[in-house]
Amino acid sequence: MTSEEATDLLNLQCLWRDAFTIAFNDGVWSARRHDHPAAILTADTALELRVLMRDDHHERLRPKS
Repeated sequence: MTSEEATDLLNLQCLWRDAFTIAFNDGVWSARRHDHPAAILTADTALELRVLMRDDHHERLRPKS
């Protein structure tokens, strides 16, 4: 893990630790929701994972019709 990847991991964990468990293993970024652990988001970059987590979070907050 590069220092940039370590910094990105720490930033994501600080921002999203209440909703997700975030990891970086073998070049793959992943996030698992605390309230739905079977749903795993994966991405090639920290930025892609951040977007996926944000979209997932907003989707879950949206009222169901």
